[in-house]
Amino acid sequence: MNQKDANLKLRRIGAVLAAVAAIGGGALLTGCGGGGSSTGGSSGGGSTVESNAQKEAESGVESAENGIEEGKETAEKGIEEGKEQAEKGLEEAKKKLEDSKGTSKKKLEEAREKAEEGVEEAKKKAEELLP
Repeated sequence: MNQKDANLKLRRIGAVLAAVAAIGGGALLTGCGGGGSSTGGSSGGGSTVESNAQKEAESGVESAENGIEEGKETAEKGIEEGKEQAEKGLEEAKKKLEDSKGTSKKKLEEAREKAEEGVEEAKKKAEELLP
């Protein structure tokens, strides 16, 4: 997953959480008698309940926003760490490839030297055998 996909997912999650918080706050206000219509009884208690419900709803929205921000930061940190690990792995792979090339060249050179030595020995023996 690239960073663009991660950001898109975080935005979607943020929008969903904000919608849930707004719906929950509205339900909380409705359930506590918010909306301005009073069914009777004491007129002083309703505004306190509405105020408390509104504060709770706002607190829920703030918590959702903080959670979204923390999630975004965590995701960005994870993406950055993933990139760093991928780069390290790539560098290690390049180094191993270079080392293997060097080893192969070295072995090829050694084999060539041994072959040349063998040819020289064969020449000497052929000269010894020939009159």
